[in-house]
Amino acid sequence: MAGYSGNNDSSDDLFLNTNRSVERLEELPILYITSFGHRRGPLHPTPDILVDIRKLPNPPKSMRTASQTGLHKPLREAFLSNDEVRKRFEAICEQIRSRLKLADSNGETQVHVAVCCELGKHRSVSMVEQLGSTRFDGWNVVVQHRDVHLTRSQAKGSNNVSEGGKTK
Repeated sequence: MAGYSGNNDSSDDLFLNTNRSVERLEELPILYITSFGHRRGPLHPTPDILVDIRKLPNPPKSMRTASQTGLHKPLREAFLSNDEVRKRFEAICEQIRSRLKLADSNGETQVHVAVCCELGKHRSVSMVEQLGSTRFDGWNVVVQHRDVHLTRSQAKGSNNVSEGGKTK
């Protein structure tokens, strides 16, 4: 899969962002792509594009353990191998490209995209990692995951969340 390192060490599961051009990094506008869990409440500020993928099928249950999230390549590959997921991924890419064209014409320097699933650990993280490895010409991409490191009970917890994800 493009955008991932091929080593067999622990960096194999880390995202390698191919969108960054070191010599032009500070000149390019920024596309922020964030995953989050619906149960933990909305993102603040409200993103320019909000994508809800709770209706997409989950990765296999055997892969959705406490130690396996969408940051892990095998789970991501299993999720993205589904035809319905791939079609939705392509549609999201087109939606982002349309929004980036509008942003370019308006002189905007930041666009925020958010992707949610139920807990923010598997589907949304996988989708955001894949979007982050996609080239969006003329834009630097910053990938963020609000809820991926929460425990299952924290992720299912109260919707009473303040800035930074801390419970009020």
